[in-house]
Amino acid sequence: MTSRPSPISLPHKDDTKSPHHQDAPSPSPQSNPLRTARSLVLLQLLSRLLTFSLNQALLRLSSPAVFGTAAIQFDLVCSSILFLSREGIRNALLRTKTPSPSPSSTSSSTSSDQDIHERQVRSLSTIPLHLGLIISSVIGSIYIYSSDDITTSQSHFYPSLGMYILGSLMELSIEPIYISIHRLTPPKLGVRMRAEGGMAIIRSIVTVGSLLGLGEGNALLAFAIGQVAGAGWLFLVYLREVRWDVRSLFWKGENRFNQQTVSLALANTGQSFIKHLLTEADRIAVARICPLDGQGGYAVAMNYGSLIARIIFQPLEESLLLHYSSSPLSSNHTISLYTLTIRLSLYLTTIILSFVQPLYPSLAMILLPRQYQKTNALSILRLYLINYIPLMSLNGITETFVTSSADPRGIKRQSKWMVGSSVVFALTLLGLTRIPEYKSPSPALFDWPTKEEALILSSCSAMIVRIIFSLSHAKSTFGNNLRWRDVSPDYRVVGWNILVWIGLSLLASTERWRVSWMGWGELIGFGGGLGLVTLGLIFWVEKDRFKDLRGTGISKDKKVD
Repeated sequence: MTSRPSPISLPHKDDTKSPHHQDAPSPSPQSNPLRTARSLVLLQLLSRLLTFSLNQALLRLSSPAVFGTAAIQFDLVCSSILFLSREGIRNALLRTKTPSPSPSSTSSSTSSDQDIHERQVRSLSTIPLHLGLIISSVIGSIYIYSSDDITTSQSHFYPSLGMYILGSLMELSIEPIYISIHRLTPPKLGVRMRAEGGMAIIRSIVTVGSLLGLGEGNALLAFAIGQVAGAGWLFLVYLREVRWDVRSLFWKGENRFNQQTVSLALANTGQSFIKHLLTEADRIAVARICPLDGQGGYAVAMNYGSLIARIIFQPLEESLLLHYSSSPLSSNHTISLYTLTIRLSLYLTTIILSFVQPLYPSLAMILLPRQYQKTNALSILRLYLINYIPLMSLNGITETFVTSSADPRGIKRQSKWMVGSSVVFALTLLGLTRIPEYKSPSPALFDWPTKEEALILSSCSAMIVRIIFSLSHAKSTFGNNLRWRDVSPDYRVVGWNILVWIGLSLLASTERWRVSWMGWGELIGFGGGLGLVTLGLIFWVEKDRFKDLRGTGISKDKKVD
């Protein structure tokens, strides 16, 4: 299989002998999406294990107020700039295929058409940076205007905010190279692993070092220095792929855009705006209704709770996006992959319910520093793990298929459902925060949620609406070839997890783990052993499906009639 022409001339594309610049050979994402996902999971796992350790130092070196400002407010500003500037265009360009030669066209005309198409792709890939300059000015101004005096009076607030925005613009500037390496067949995932893995590590190391060097009084500036350092690493790694040619990041190459791609990009961008509001609704709300110390506790809980999302969900969704965007939607391979990923997501739900609920109290006592024990971080983290994580998994997997397969009309329909889900979010939040608190006669069974807990529950209700739409879209796409029994978890795994929950609950109820470290180790070790057995059981039950995905390529698939 030949590679697609690269939108940017990558200097090392043909250097198959170079140990420094050539990625390890890998099959195309169409033929082996599991290997693509494995590479991205490895990237997240290695970087997150190190950054997790460094984050423990950050939690103990910074106050809840500073951590809340950096992790909730500044990070929300950056994610808004990045998401709104590049998400729609990136998805459209990854779905765009180089035109295949028609039987009647000559080789010269085919080459010319392909060259024009790639120049158009290159030109459109430079737009996110230009959008980012405008969007960052708007969002930055709105944020400063709406912030209270307590927030803006923190030491080095304005320089720190400026450095966070600068880091976002540096990430947007390498978008042409990102699109280029991901449109290759296979994509050069090694470049991305070095860039993004190093970015997370550098950012954490520099932040911890700056905190130690500058002191707690300059903690906000230390976070900003780490942010710029991480973005700088990302920029340099990607720039190396074009032999340090900075002009390639800004040269458009074609004054005219492909109208079909532009239409898809505009539809995706509009949909991305709504999706971003829904995704970040909890952080937007917590930044408005909670004090800084409460935001710090919420940020710590979100940081822990999203660890599994960053390690597994994000790389899985991105590998699925690459696969679906370049594969026949009617192939047996695509349907098998879709049903397997949903089953795995539902298995995750059963694991969380059977393991997290009985083990959480014993784990939470060592996860949170003492200054955060006085915040609502404990209850937020528990609710996030048990309710939010399972729904996030299912929502991400199902929405990835919609993003990869929906035409502009389908995207408009999805946007309407997203508006509906935002209404559900608002009504749920209003009901949980405005209705007078209900005094439960048995708080152990039910207690009225706090404002922060209400935000998570409202986000869960909105995700349920989006999941319903995504599943209905898949059903309309696959038709009768998608059977709900194919996505349901195996009864043997469900039954085993019920037994695990009973066993762990009985052992935890003895509270021996509170008395001594030996009792604590006994509970955690027993849970870990049962966890390995559970994973082994899932692999055994689904081994035939895994073999089919590893051994079956798109070229071997037959179209479903």
